[in-house]
Parts: sequence; structure tokens; C-alpha cells
Amino acid sequence: MMDAPALDTLLAGDVPALSLAIFATELAVLELSRELAGVTPGLVIGHSFGEFAALTAAGALDLADGVRLVIARDRALHASRGTEGGMVALRVGRQRGSALVGALADRAVAVAAHNGYDQVVVSGPHESLNRLTALADVLEVEATRLRVPYPFHNRLLSEANRLFEAEVAGIRIRAPRVPMYSPVLGRYVETEQDGREILTSHLEREVGFLPALVTVRGDGFTRFLECGARAALTDLVNAALPGTRTAAPLRQRRTLDELRSAFAALSAEEAGSDALPVERAGAEVTPAEPVPAVPVPEAAPAPAGSSPPVAVAGPGLLGELRTLYASAIGYPEEVFEADVELEADLGIDSIRQTELLQRARRKYGLPEAEHVRITDYTTLASIAGLLTELGAGRVNA
Repeated sequence: MMDAPALDTLLAGDVPALSLAIFATELAVLELSRELAGVTPGLVIGHSFGEFAALTAAGALDLADGVRLVIARDRALHASRGTEGGMVALRVGRQRGSALVGALADRAVAVAAHNGYDQVVVSGPHESLNRLTALADVLEVEATRLRVPYPFHNRLLSEANRLFEAEVAGIRIRAPRVPMYSPVLGRYVETEQDGREILTSHLEREVGFLPALVTVRGDGFTRFLECGARAALTDLVNAALPGTRTAAPLRQRRTLDELRSAFAALSAEEAGSDALPVERAGAEVTPAEPVPAVPVPEAAPAPAGSSPPVAVAGPGLLGELRTLYASAIGYPEEVFEADVELEADLGIDSIRQTELLQRARRKYGLPEAEHVRITDYTTLASIAGLLTELGAGRVNA
């Protein structure tokens, strides 16, 4: 049996296959939750490209039409001009994120997603995003370049949006049979026209994920199941809505019995419990989609006269990293064994890993490292080795 292609391979050479894999995974997880634990969603929410799966799960789209639209969307993006660019996650709120974008005075740069109280995602041309990350570094704002093929949720994709709109015109769309809230529209999806508006505008419009969470929580929803790979959206829900119950079955590798237990724990009946919203994994914005290679953000040059990096090495470094990571993530220190896989085993996504590496680098006064990919350093032991090499000047900085 052949191994599945690596995510880097799909991102570099077969984005349509990756899109179909994401779409299929989201629907498969929902179906497994129904079959293994009898989960019945009271609401579905899609994040960015995840709205395609949400529309399908809600009954607004047939499965076959959902697949056709996924393919047509990738075809429109590939055929369009002016789609070169990417996305950067900033660890700031919406107001400050808008101020940073405004400071660039570049109409091609836009806030693409409002994910949390302290996370926005910005999209634009690569050169413009380089200037943004340099400005963020000067202001000591954490900035993480995302591995995505296009500058999603940006007017740069207007031509692709028009091409895709022509494809949507021939698809039958119905009013959802399961309640659905759209972060793109900023409201509940109630009619066929609402679904059509999502599909024909999502490439250019901002994703208001945090406002969506606040709205549905205010409407009484307190349990959330993430239906995509990993757990980026679950982490956003936990940060935004303390006291809610969440589950991310694909946060790490699980057996079928472990999946059944994860679903059952969330769907268990409780006195006064609310309906279960189902969250769809995001495709272009967060690493709820497979985003395997997030480089360490580029930074502005260090000012003249700045202090040289300090040397870090020795057995104490690993223990200090264990404490730093445990405190930031909220896990007990003992789970951070030297060789445990941070993402595969503990579910710490690439963006979070990059933020923690940056925090450790600043803690020891170490320089930025160019051309370093966080996915090459997947354990605490390997990160300790990287920091040691940075301190010794053996990494290109």
C-alpha cells in the first residue's frame, strides 16, 4: 500500500488534491461522530473554506455538488491573474491589526480573518507581507507566515471570485436543514440566497470567526466539536469562550475506540445541556488545515550596538523549555518528554510552535534564524539543539 503524499508535496504541487482531502476529512469526522456516538449537531459553523463542508453538512448542498464546487474553486484560482501572495497571522486584536495594516498604506493588504481576541490574519502580496512582518517585529508583535497558496479573503482574488461565481450559478442550493452560522456573512444562514452569497463572496470577504463564536455562545451553544484535522479552531474556542466544552478528535493520532470515547464524552447528556455546534476546520486561515511548514517570521535587522546572543546549552535547557511550553499550553510538564512529537502527539499546531520558539529565542537573547522551518524541529530535544546552535552562531542568522 502506498503512503499518503506529504503535506508539503500537496501544497507545492497539488493544491486541488489537498482541498478535496480537507473537505472529505471534515465530512468524514462528522459522519464518524454520528455513527460511533450518536452525535447530532444543533448548529454547524464553517471557517473560511470550511463553509463548503458546513453547507454540505447542513443539507444546503448535495455531496456531489460540494465536490464539484471544491474542484471549480481551485480551477478558478489557478486560472486567475494577480493571485500571487500569502497570509500572516498576527498576535493582536482586530483594532490593532487594522492599525498595522493601515500603517502600510497598501490597498492590496487586508485583514482576512478575525480569529480571536489576540489573533488576526492578514493577506496580501508577498512583498507587502514582508514589510508587515518587519513592522510587526519592530513593534514586538508576534507574526507568523502561513503556508497557503493564495492571499485569501482579499480583493486580489476578485477575478477568481468572478470565475467561480459562474460555476456556482449552475449549482442547486437549498435552505439549510440544520441550523448554520456563517462567519463570512456574519449571520445565520436561512435561505438559498444566503448559501449562494457565501460561495460567491468568500474569496474576498473577511472571516469574522470570533464574532461568530460570541454570537452562538450568546444563543446558548456550549459544546463544540471540531471536524477537521488537528485542533486550531478548538484552541480558538477555548481561548474565546471559557467554560465551554470542546473536542478535537483529530488533535492527535487515535484508534477507533479512542475516537468513540472522544465523541461520547462530548455528546453525553447532562442536565440543562445545550445543543451541540459542530465546527468545521478552516482551510486557508489557521492550521486547522494541514499547514506543515511555517517558517520562523522574518525580522528587521537588529539595531547597531545591540547585545550579542548568549550561549545556551547543557541539560538545564531542556528542563527550562519543558517549563516554558507547559506554562504556555496548559499541559502538565511531565507530558513534554524530550522526544515527544509536539504536533502529532500533543496537538500543538505550527503557529503555536513558532510563537513558543520565538518566546524561547527572546528569553535567551538569541538572533532570528533565516530559512528555518518549524516542522524540521518537532520535539523539545530538537528545539533545544536549534537554540544551542543559534547561541553558538552555527545557524544562518
